[in-house]
Amino acid sequence: MFDRVIFKNQAGYGPLIDIGALAEALLFYGHVSIVGNTGTLRYLLGKIPPLIFLQLIRSKRITFYYTVDSVAIQTNTREGHLPLHGLITYSSPQHTIERTPSDIFYELSNDKFAARRFSKAVQSIDHGLFDQTAVIETFCNHDLTENAVTAVVTSLTPNYSQQDKIRFRVERESKGFVIDTNIDFELLNQEYHLFVPKKHSSLTPAYLLSLFQTTHEDLYFAGQLDSEVAVSELGRQVQQVTVGSLLGNRFQSESQIEAFESLTLESCYTIREAINSGKVSFSEIVKLLDKADKFRDWLHDQPPDVEIINRYYQATVENTWVEKLPSKSVRWGIFTTAGLGIDLMGAGGLGTAAGIGLSAVDTFVLDKIIGGWKPHHFVEGNLKPLLKNDNSNEKD
Repeated sequence: MFDRVIFKNQAGYGPLIDIGALAEALLFYGHVSIVGNTGTLRYLLGKIPPLIFLQLIRSKRITFYYTVDSVAIQTNTREGHLPLHGLITYSSPQHTIERTPSDIFYELSNDKFAARRFSKAVQSIDHGLFDQTAVIETFCNHDLTENAVTAVVTSLTPNYSQQDKIRFRVERESKGFVIDTNIDFELLNQEYHLFVPKKHSSLTPAYLLSLFQTTHEDLYFAGQLDSEVAVSELGRQVQQVTVGSLLGNRFQSESQIEAFESLTLESCYTIREAINSGKVSFSEIVKLLDKADKFRDWLHDQPPDVEIINRYYQATVENTWVEKLPSKSVRWGIFTTAGLGIDLMGAGGLGTAAGIGLSAVDTFVLDKIIGGWKPHHFVEGNLKPLLKNDNSNEKD
């Protein structure tokens, strides 16, 4: 857990890459990989200053893998028959790893030397071992596919309804496969386009299946790079229905991060929220990365099944005289006086957070109490002040 994570283009409508989640991952994970194409590069370098992004790659905090090919679902209409679909892999001669990364970087930075360095640092990845046959096998599992389609339709178009239960069956033919469904796609898209522009996408049988193909692609890259995979909310729903058990580590990590931020960042923005709202610039997060090294090392050393919140508490007081105090209320008094704001462990586990920030004097006193480096040093001393909510000190 918190070793390596992959970001790739998100499924469905929205930003290609969640920049706030990327910043969060840089603070929590040992290494971040990004798998993407021309569009991914242009989006990232439009959101993150190109020289900052190059710095992250050269310092080996990020690896960018440029996809030299893509997978898709091809549809051929046939008069008097259901459309015939097939899974394909294709590439574009206009978008190559030799030219595209350098061209986009130079366009957005106007720095030829940096563009050459960036191009040399980008790595290639392909779908050469991607098993399209296994994808079709999954499609042909009627119960699985219908459950997944129902979940996606409910998520994307919550007001869409039909009298009969959704039918969505994939049947093989000699040159591909057909889709037998009772979904009214005209009515479905009327609802869908209330939230998603027509120029972005329309819902079709092939588009729904492409979301499931993307799920298999996520697993493929996770295996290739031995990493967890960050996904959008829509991608998460598809994965939970289809192959959720195989992505349990990532879901657990996300839950751990959310719980950890809820406890330690009381009265603050979360990392993701701070970046995506513009409250904090990506560059400011990058400035914290060196100071976060010990924190990431500590996270990496935790067993994969441990609750990070409990371990954070233990790491803060273990081997100190505070740990030996007999009364929970006395220990709590020590910590609220110092301003740490963490409720202590009782018989029932972790309680609530007080959410009190540390002053310079408080930090000095607390360091004297517990001694040595502790994970709270980074959270309270570096991260929390950066993410402070402007209204956090207002009185009711």
